[in-house]
Amino acid sequence: QVVLGIVGIQTKSLGISRILYLRNISHEAEIDRMKSEFLAHAAHELRTPMSSIYGFSELLLAMDLDEATRRELLESIHHQTKLLVDIINELLDLARIEARQGVDLKFTDIELNDLVRRTVADLATNLEKLTVQLDLPAGASHVRGDEAKLRQALINILGNACKYSQAGGEIRVAIVRREKRVGIEVTDHGIGMTPEQIRHFGERFWRADTSGKTPGTGLGVAIVKEILNLLGGNLDVRSEYGKGTTITLWLPTVDE
Repeated sequence: QVVLGIVGIQTKSLGISRILYLRNISHEAEIDRMKSEFLAHAAHELRTPMSSIYGFSELLLAMDLDEATRRELLESIHHQTKLLVDIINELLDLARIEARQGVDLKFTDIELNDLVRRTVADLATNLEKLTVQLDLPAGASHVRGDEAKLRQALINILGNACKYSQAGGEIRVAIVRREKRVGIEVTDHGIGMTPEQIRHFGERFWRADTSGKTPGTGLGVAIVKEILNLLGGNLDVRSEYGKGTTITLWLPTVDE
């Protein structure tokens, strides 16, 4: 679909009294549509926890409730507030990444084996109900990038693998190579995705589990994609519904 911008100009020329300009503004129109859609999604996601917080706090103020009920309502308010803070923080994170376009990245030499080991160790508490298998090469694997941002991306992907896996399941983290690229591959045996769901994977506020039982903002993978784009890499996903998902963070290799 092509969107045209039409501008009419009157002139004082004797030969041509009016000039009509036609300009293809399809790209600008698509950007405006995406912005409007994003704002609508953001408003909806923010309104849901805000409505819960407002409603539960009104009950606490208006009614004389027993201690057990008061605690239950306060726990609900605390949970919804945390969700609200998470959404706002991730929205700010996306805004900063897009606005700065990588100017604040600190590129250094990163050894991936070490990065993976440290990140998994730091997440040990969250992964305690799961078995994490590391499949790392004997030799070093180097990339050049911003270590803090790459670590953030890996934490998001590992967090998703944890959330969508059953207790007692296994997550495999491997370093893989393909031509002049090296990847951090995270495989889980969780709920998986259908081909239709894969097509939406990484869209802002999109979640594979729409039941509301799995916590999250729906922004984590979008942030990962933005980070990898700035680092010259990309995100690859393979999944089978009911069997699990493999996500690979691909990055350019450093000549060793």
